[in-house]
Amino acid sequence: MKLHINKLLIFVAFVLALATASCKKILDPDPKDVIPADEFPKDFWDAEFMLRGAYQALQPIVEYRFILGEMRADWVKPGPGADKDLLELANHSVTPGNRFTNWKVFYDLINRANYVIENVPRVPADANNFSQFEKNQYVGEARFLRSWAYFNLVMNFDSVPLVLTATDNISKVPYLSATPQEVILDTIEADLINALATTDIMVSVPNSFEVGKRVSEEQSRLRVTKKTVCALQAEVYLWRGKYAQAAAACSTYETVNGAGPGNRGDWFSMYLGVSNQNLFGEPMFFVAFNFLGREISPLMKYTSNDPASGGLYMVAPSDSAIKTYNPNYPNSVSTNNAIDEIDRGFGRSYAGSAPYYNRLKSSPVIWKYLGLGTVTPSTIDVPPNVRAPYQSEAKYHIYRFADVYLLWAEALNRLGDKTNAIARINAVRDRARMPAPAVTVNSTTEQIEDYILRERGLELGFEGRRWYDLMRFARRGRPELLVNAVKKRAPLPLHAHIESTLINPKNWYLPYNAEEKRLNPNL
Repeated sequence: MKLHINKLLIFVAFVLALATASCKKILDPDPKDVIPADEFPKDFWDAEFMLRGAYQALQPIVEYRFILGEMRADWVKPGPGADKDLLELANHSVTPGNRFTNWKVFYDLINRANYVIENVPRVPADANNFSQFEKNQYVGEARFLRSWAYFNLVMNFDSVPLVLTATDNISKVPYLSATPQEVILDTIEADLINALATTDIMVSVPNSFEVGKRVSEEQSRLRVTKKTVCALQAEVYLWRGKYAQAAAACSTYETVNGAGPGNRGDWFSMYLGVSNQNLFGEPMFFVAFNFLGREISPLMKYTSNDPASGGLYMVAPSDSAIKTYNPNYPNSVSTNNAIDEIDRGFGRSYAGSAPYYNRLKSSPVIWKYLGLGTVTPSTIDVPPNVRAPYQSEAKYHIYRFADVYLLWAEALNRLGDKTNAIARINAVRDRARMPAPAVTVNSTTEQIEDYILRERGLELGFEGRRWYDLMRFARRGRPELLVNAVKKRAPLPLHAHIESTLINPKNWYLPYNAEEKRLNPNL
């Protein structure tokens, strides 16, 4: 046991060295922090800690995923506390010095995943603790994590350096030129095929106080499983216009998932505690935070307008998003689901301002990451069910049931199967107690597609997906869809600039970071 603990401490030191290094020294651990190759890895615990180190790299990405996925789109707008970098993103005038052009957090995850892929196969198989199946599973999970990181980089930067080997010494860092997007996507597809074959339906974890392992439904949502792989496959295939493959991935997901969404009327609960038994198959893969473990989500800082809670109110729900949830806001919010989103609108996705949050005509805030319960509109002050100051532990969903079903609808619609596409939309709306979709088999492909985009906003709003959804739809020869969405959110004086900028698909991507270009002359 002492040997295991010593290895853990050394490996954690290595992981922390990666996580806290500068851009130039991201892969420059102190030699004393790394175990010699002939001593590591030796057993299951070494493999376990390697994989945990990779998953740990997801937490810093949440901030980037949220900001880059929302700030450039139409579902949010800059709040009063927005800084220069956020305003650049919102106004589509991003400079190379913008902190969100720094891709370090994504390459940190990639390097950790590469480390797992290279070193877990060296761990001796153990029939009792670490079978060959489990070894393959760990590598499959790492291949997914690497693929997800690269897909984010592709969606943000187009072409980026492709590194498929781990680096633990600054002298060995490969300063590569950018690899074309299609080559990276080919690599992702191949990795995901491998990951689908090797990952499990649910994960087994060591028992805390006894020998052996147990299947853990709760931890299966914090780890990559087959259905998580299917979700990313579907998104990648849709990005590339491979609609049949995307639909097949979603079909495999449904076979593997074996359960539908959570309870009707219980939509908000998926943002609360990790082990909510009413959620069934809705959560798939999310990043969790633990305040007592000093793991704090950054999203309270960005979305709260309560300074006492550490809120800087940098990001706010846009007027167009609010009007999509509740058309008569701020004059009224009803309980009529033919008009208003009763489960996903006011008091769920967004709410009023601090301290009570129930006032309709107060400054709205994104509620998903602040509330411990729903808020009902009122004309009197009602004490809110809000998270304690700085204790932002709200889960950040990477994939969930509704996301996959709407991706499925998107693929089926493009394949001409409007009946089943509408059925998938309806499954998501029914979970939120909303009427059947306002499209039929007589609607055009574009009309149904527009409705899917609207539904993805209502269901997945403020979850870091919106800009990438707009890009994916616009890549099908519909750039005006993206342009018009952003113009609808932006102030009128910016409309001409936004239109002239975003009509060119090259401007949908971020510039390379200035410091990265200085360090890597091959970019």
